[in-house]
Amino acid sequence: MPAALPATGAWRPGDPVGRRRFATVGADRPFVLEGGGQLRSISLAYETWGELAPDAGNAVLVCHALTGDSHAAGGAGAGHPSRGWWEGLIGPGRAIDTDRWFVVCANVLGGCQGSTGPASPVPGDPGARSYGSSFPVVSVRDMVRTQVAVARDLGVDRWLCVVGGSMGGMQVLEWGVMFPERVRSLVPIATSGAASAQQIAFGSAGRKAIQLDPRWRGGDYYDAGPGEGPTEGLALARSIAQITYRSDDVFTDRFGREVVEPLDGFSLWQRFQVERYLEY
Repeated sequence: MPAALPATGAWRPGDPVGRRRFATVGADRPFVLEGGGQLRSISLAYETWGELAPDAGNAVLVCHALTGDSHAAGGAGAGHPSRGWWEGLIGPGRAIDTDRWFVVCANVLGGCQGSTGPASPVPGDPGARSYGSSFPVVSVRDMVRTQVAVARDLGVDRWLCVVGGSMGGMQVLEWGVMFPERVRSLVPIATSGAASAQQIAFGSAGRKAIQLDPRWRGGDYYDAGPGEGPTEGLALARSIAQITYRSDDVFTDRFGREVVEPLDGFSLWQRFQVERYLEY
């Protein structure tokens, strides 16, 4: 019988650090978020590849998508259960060439992979209670504002390039809008400047799927035992999201109406190939 999944896949203090480094935001005063919430002593996890030039003019910031983290490149190991999510693009002689450029990737605020998020302990709480549902709403602008602290830690006044896809691309655009003097070039990939009504609707359906899972516990499940997290709701939310990642034409070209196991007649449980994609 397979082992039960942990209630959360978040990185916690005490877990292997791996290649992470950490920057701190709001140590001297609360960091005020766009939505009005406040956070104290924010930790930002980040990783680097390559060598920073003496004038810091070769620094490239990589911004990750919704389910990413700071581990954009490199192998799996302690603290990093899987290989870097852009391993094919980042490295010596690759598109983002670490022989030429100093590459940085930070886990976003709220990302829970070393950066402060709902799974993090509330500062000063005697029981080291996780924020859970009390964690304030974070915007893409907030993510970018905290990434400035990483640049300061590294001595980077201006990024040679900021690049990212999907939610990472949204961060790229915000860098250009909020801090144009701190970037030389931008590479936003598969992204937009604002969510459409349809995107908002799909996002709402995904959140509802998670909230209907009884193990969601109103958002306070981070200290639950293995197998006690809202995995079923998250799986359904992921399937809903998968529908938004490709256009109707791409779905038709790739899957058509092909079934997994053709039957002699119709069946309620007959599965189409596109359904397998939704289970990925």
